[in-house]
Amino acid sequence: MSEHKPRKSSEPKPPRAFGWMAEYADEHDLLVAARKVRDSGYTKTDAFTPFPVHGIDEALGIKPTILPFMVLCAGFTGLCTALLMQWWMNGVDYKYIISAKPFGLTPASIPVAFELTILFSAFTSFLGMIALNQLPKFSNPVFTNARFDRATDDRFFLYVNAADKYYNRESVKELLSGTHPDSLDEVLEDTTPSALPRGIVLTALLLVLAGLIPAMVILNMRASFSDLPRLHVFFDMDFQPKKKAQQPTTIFADARVMRPQVKGTVARGQLDEQDPFYLGYDPSKLSAMNGGQSVFYVATQPPQDGQPADAKPADAAAAPAEPAQKDATPAAPAAQAAGTPAPGAGLNLPWIDKLPIEATEENMKLGKTKFETFCSTCHGYAGYGDGLVHKRADALAQGYWLPPTSMHIDRVRKQPVGQIFHTITKGQGKMASYATVLTPKERWAVVLYVRALQLSRNASVEDVPVESRAQLEPSK
Repeated sequence: MSEHKPRKSSEPKPPRAFGWMAEYADEHDLLVAARKVRDSGYTKTDAFTPFPVHGIDEALGIKPTILPFMVLCAGFTGLCTALLMQWWMNGVDYKYIISAKPFGLTPASIPVAFELTILFSAFTSFLGMIALNQLPKFSNPVFTNARFDRATDDRFFLYVNAADKYYNRESVKELLSGTHPDSLDEVLEDTTPSALPRGIVLTALLLVLAGLIPAMVILNMRASFSDLPRLHVFFDMDFQPKKKAQQPTTIFADARVMRPQVKGTVARGQLDEQDPFYLGYDPSKLSAMNGGQSVFYVATQPPQDGQPADAKPADAAAAPAEPAQKDATPAAPAAQAAGTPAPGAGLNLPWIDKLPIEATEENMKLGKTKFETFCSTCHGYAGYGDGLVHKRADALAQGYWLPPTSMHIDRVRKQPVGQIFHTITKGQGKMASYATVLTPKERWAVVLYVRALQLSRNASVEDVPVESRAQLEPSK
């Protein structure tokens, strides 16, 4: 008697059923059907809607997730791990004194404990969400239903999974039919062949092989030597497509890379060098005074009270001026070329004689604040040159201290406002420039306050309005 093996049937197996899915026209019908399915004891259910539906979790009987509890436990674990690790490392295993801190746990251990608490919580939150949602899931049996595409448009679907412990094919069908859905379909297994077409496989293989070519070229270049310049896929700082300053070029007719300034334009950031507001004098008038040539004056001696400054004119194109005497500032070649007066310059410039800012209460307060902050230390609060610095130097009596200039002597009172502004900007003698700490407007505000101090100390009755003079008369 011979044994015969049963032949495999060539008939295809029927597709596997995964459950039933009902379609509804609005969210109200979906909620009613979900509550009915929930009350029947089914738990492996799901709903698909084009927008969030309030109350769907309660209608499906979905219990609160345990993810927050998992994150809490992970955070506590991270905290304990950090504290235990630091205690063991610094208090037991390797006792090392750090900034005289005690061994073991200290307040300095809190940052590490905090960071590990956050780290453990973050990873648990991310990985726990993926695990509880059974992700990644690259396909779902509900995708086989052609009507399911409208779940992201205008239809609502309720799905009962066949994996539910109370699932019965006919009972679920009858239950969902009683909710009056627009359609009711059984979710079946996708019978589409899973094997990739041969053409796709060959194309993918060719792409993988082609991707190895750049790697092999790079490895060959790193392992070999060459006397040729390397290829620059991305131009680095050592090899840039540019022209250097002293190189010739064929782009311009004069073959020069460095371009001269365009006539009649002002370079960025140099507009203040041509504006009287920033200089204290009018550069256009200065040029006109000297026949179109820029002329500056350098004081050879510090001017005395009531005497004019000993100034010496110098042409911008001439040779550098001779060294000035004591307390004078020599003019730099750059200042000659630009026609800009050097610090300590003489007084023959076309100074501005009218304040470019209004004598308002706001500007007066600004000038008073800046004067008392930067100027009163030497010149005194009233401008008589009796500031704290002078008093200290005078008390030391070391012999070489020059008293600060009083703002009320005739020489200073007769100076135009532009000259006072220029002195604040450029400095004078031992007085440094305040251009770096005071804006042009603040410097003009200081000039305004200096003028107010001078008027207040050198005023007469004629300077007071007639209607206010009666207030100055002594009471009888």
